[in-house]
Amino acid sequence: MQRSAVLIVGLLCIVLAACVAPPVVSPSERGDGVVVAEAWARAAATGNSAAYMILRNQGAVADRLIRAECDAAAAVELHQTSMEGGMMKMAPVDGIVVPARGQVELKPGGLHVMLIGLKRELKAGEKLLLKLYFEQGGVREIMAEVRQ
Repeated sequence: MQRSAVLIVGLLCIVLAACVAPPVVSPSERGDGVVVAEAWARAAATGNSAAYMILRNQGAVADRLIRAECDAAAAVELHQTSMEGGMMKMAPVDGIVVPARGQVELKPGGLHVMLIGLKRELKAGEKLLLKLYFEQGGVREIMAEVRQ
């Protein structure tokens, strides 16, 4: 009787183990998804600033940066700088597509993360925490070096 009880318990353990869902693995843990490199932000005493970086997608599917946050700014927007009629213009964009196995550079005069209404001075040499929200890859927290 004892042997059959041990056998039944063993079989139940095997059945229950088979019913448990596999662990969820994020894109960054799988080695794919968007990786952020060379992040930096402009030093500024008041007003607005901007953050720049390279977004590299190591995955087989395109992803899209849909928003960003920074506690040093009252508002954060994704922006594109363009030349229109001989004038430089900045305008918000609803997202930044990072192609599969490709990259996008956020740089002065192009795409960037706009930091609006600074709550404190951004001093050269310090680090600034940014949260980037991707459609597929979730949230990435990055540190951007503040530069002149």
